[in-house]
Amino acid sequence: MGNLCNRVNEVMDKIYDNNSPGNATALEEELAKKLKESFEDCYKNAANELNNPEEEIPSPGTISAYIEDLPEADQANALAIVNDWFDNLED
Repeated sequence: MGNLCNRVNEVMDKIYDNNSPGNATALEEELAKKLKESFEDCYKNAANELNNPEEEIPSPGTISAYIEDLPEADQANALAIVNDWFDNLED
């Protein structure tokens, strides 16, 4: 599908372009936690790539790469989560 990773990267670019670094990092972590709610296994796989998975939060981009290995329905669900979350930020 590829749309999920592209959309997540686009959202992250917009967040980092339009916010202070500290606020952008907080928003990135918020999106990662939002994805974790529905895709905990993908979150755990992404966390395993970190040096300190107990204390660090994986990036939404890494999480979405694992989600893209799931069936299209799951990918579409994740895309809807990302879009809804981002739309709510802009309101």
